[in-house]
Amino acid sequence: MSDWKYFTENELRCRGTGDCHMDKSFMKKLNRLREDYGKPMIISSGYRDVSYNTVTGGSPDSAHTYGNAVDVVVGGTEAYLLLRLAMIHGFKGIGVSQRGNFDKRFLHLDMMDDSDKHPRPWIWSYK
Repeated sequence: MSDWKYFTENELRCRGTGDCHMDKSFMKKLNRLREDYGKPMIISSGYRDVSYNTVTGGSPDSAHTYGNAVDVVVGGTEAYLLLRLAMIHGFKGIGVSQRGNFDKRFLHLDMMDDSDKHPRPWIWSYK
């Protein structure tokens, strides 16, 4: 059982396999972010098994496959606030998806190390 204060293993499980292998240091950072944010954070994607990541069209070698990323459903002013706090908390990869239906908007937050495949720190926007 996890000791995550604000999140359950169930909400972070791979949607394809049911596995949950979130990185402990990532989860500590995510919990501290949630503490400062002061509001629930709805996770649309947490851990992803490599096979499921491929099926969903996720980036090869995605931070999700290492348990080092989440996608948080958030939009508008709340997305701006969470983005600002994520930067203060030192999240290294931040993807912004703020187009379309409000309930489909999200921020990707990760803690991947800097590499040729994953330059960090990095902020990007999804098409």
